[in-house]
Amino acid sequence: MASSLTARRSYATSALKIGTAHGKPGAYAYGALDALALPTGGTETFPIVIAQGRQPGPTLWLTASIHGDEYAGIRTIHDLLTPDLPERLRGAVVAVPALNPAGLRTGERTAYYHRKQDPNRLFPAPFRRPGGDPLPENAPPLEIAYRRLFDQMGATADLLIDLHNYVIGSAPFTFRDPVYYLDERDRPSAQKLFGTTDAMHRAFGFTVVNEFASPEYLKRGLHRSVSGAALNTLGIPAFTAELGGYLTVDTTIVNAATSAIRNVLRWAGMLDGAPEPLVGIPVHAPGHAVRRIQHPLAPAAGIVHFLARAGMQVQAGEVVARMRDLHGRPIGPDEGQVRTAHSGFVLGVSQGAVFFQNDPLLSMAIRDSGEMVLRYPG
Repeated sequence: MASSLTARRSYATSALKIGTAHGKPGAYAYGALDALALPTGGTETFPIVIAQGRQPGPTLWLTASIHGDEYAGIRTIHDLLTPDLPERLRGAVVAVPALNPAGLRTGERTAYYHRKQDPNRLFPAPFRRPGGDPLPENAPPLEIAYRRLFDQMGATADLLIDLHNYVIGSAPFTFRDPVYYLDERDRPSAQKLFGTTDAMHRAFGFTVVNEFASPEYLKRGLHRSVSGAALNTLGIPAFTAELGGYLTVDTTIVNAATSAIRNVLRWAGMLDGAPEPLVGIPVHAPGHAVRRIQHPLAPAAGIVHFLARAGMQVQAGEVVARMRDLHGRPIGPDEGQVRTAHSGFVLGVSQGAVFFQNDPLLSMAIRDSGEMVLRYPG
């Protein structure tokens, strides 16, 4: 499980500083990085925890709760940062337990001062130097704050894991992003980055799901997510870990994720010891790559009776839901039966029971043979 990952910089004999957190070898440091000014006075801040080892090694950034109603990442960070970790560590762990403090306060996905856009789409796009391109004059304060944080990430991080929750009742997994390159001469380095990131996924040990196909991935702005930007703009191994459903904390998944992060630290040469087993979670290993899709879509507006559930294997043509009107009568084609056109397994079921026509009903993982190292369009 040994990694060829080497640290781009070393903090073994000097303090790693981020905001007001000033690291010290063999200890924890706690502080904050200023985010934005509040109209009622005071400043919004990002919490920072630094666990710095006494020996040189890579720096892993752990980020969580960029969606304010996703709590499992916070608990995972808390459980990982045990009192003895800095003494055992080579290199450093930088944890940001809340990337969206405003959303965390209100229990909402977005920040109350930036409701119009997903906060996980505000990081720098590929092939722009992290601090070298000016932000638009009308950039929202939260995007400016994330740029400041991203600059710190670019100056210190060797690898990154962004912790999320998926839909209610979903199984845990990791998302594998595509890696882009500009010119053909850059393709070998992009392939190397993809290979290292893939090895980090395997060290983490959860089910691995490729993100949407490239056109949809870019259309949805996922290249400007935390992990997408770390991977393609900073050029460091990075991925998103989905730790079950939002609005709650599943301690079985949290325990597995905490073990998985320690296994990544071992893979990166930052901790000693054998990999830990991941207890109590399903891990799908179909023997081929899988990609996420949202499928099937509701054929009509109505009430949905789901027959599929997260983790279930389904075959093309299988009935996964039934459509009913409010009186309970079948609606839509095929006597209200909704079938999947794809074989694969269910990542999660859409929240609720009332759907409009063409609303996605399931999130699925289906066989994928597409390229994951691609030329960046434009």
